[in-house]
Amino acid sequence: MKESAITIAIENQCAAMADEADLRDLVLHTLAAEGIAEPVALTVVLVDDPTIHDLNRRFLDHDEPTDVITFGLVEGTNDEGTPFILPSEEAVRQLGEIYISCERAADQSGEWASDPAREIRFLAIHGVLHLLGWDDATPPERARMLARQEEILDGQVAIGRGSR
Repeated sequence: MKESAITIAIENQCAAMADEADLRDLVLHTLAAEGIAEPVALTVVLVDDPTIHDLNRRFLDHDEPTDVITFGLVEGTNDEGTPFILPSEEAVRQLGEIYISCERAADQSGEWASDPAREIRFLAIHGVLHLLGWDDATPPERARMLARQEEILDGQVAIGRGSR
């Protein structure tokens, strides 16, 4: 995968807890581990609890803060149901946005005897996997997804061997 083919925007409202360059490298590694080679773009936004609580309430109808929310930008059909085809091979596939609560990450890191920066990394991987089609709606799906997150975080994944 050519790094220039990947666009990662990071908006960091909690700079003391996360290094943007490290987070960008982690997202690139996650995409590579999942075999993503085409040009893609995504945004990672690190926010506080009130912001993620508002997003969770407005878009998911859950009146509480959460650790991570993803908003996938799905390509496929237009309003009439006609398949949408990218105009050229150079077009960039917009994956979506990942919102991570720094406060939830800090709280959860205490529960897992980890540090907040590691938890933010773990949640970023989780968000990328969701944007790539992974789901955690059932206990078996959640177990597979969490195991995959750990593999990627621990660097035990052979690049390009992702499986949903």
